Amino acid sequence: MAYSDYGGYAYRNGVRVVERSDATIGPEGDVFGFPGLWPGFAAYAAGGKEEYEKRKDWPSGHVVLGDGPIYVVLYKQSSTGIYRWAERLDEVSLLKGMPEEATETYEYEGSRHEYLNVDHFKSSEEVCVFEVDGWLLEVFYIIDDNHYQYARLTQPDGNVWHGWSGYGVGAGLEDCGYGFSTQRCEETLWDLFSK
Repeated sequence: MAYSDYGGYAYRNGVRVVERSDATIGPEGDVFGFPGLWPGFAAYAAGGKEEYEKRKDWPSGHVVLGDGPIYVVLYKQSSTGIYRWAERLDEVSLLKGMPEEATETYEYEGSRHEYLNVDHFKSSEEVCVFEVDGWLLEVFYIIDDNHYQYARLTQPDGNVWHGWSGYGVGAGLEDCGYGFSTQRCEETLWDLFSK
């Protein structure tokens, strides 16, 4: 079963890439993990704590998109991470043409911080757009029978990645009986990005 009961699928140029579900991208751009299994367990199995420590800060999630050096991680139903190799980038600074409501602020230890207001996108059903180094990321945060995120990453070289992530669906959860449909998520992904 997928770790923490969340899962998803990744596609490159319309073809499913199974090894990008529940995966970590390693230091040489290699994919590490196994669909339906927390990537940390796969690292421990391959070399114990040392292997895990080597990879724990690299892009890792239910779905990992991109050929590198930019990677996008879809984690659970609304956490979207954008990385340049192992460096997690500030998603808010990469927003493109978004309304004021796209972000919220909070204070912590006397400092003001800004974060992506996913609830705005869930209620408005607008696409959330990011751009970094010529890579274009479009994400829909959808409430359907559950909460999901659907993404398209267009690379400067013309390759296009698609993916989705959510609760009770995806790699290792196709037939788990939670009442949510992996097939429905597949259909929604292609409907959203065919427009």
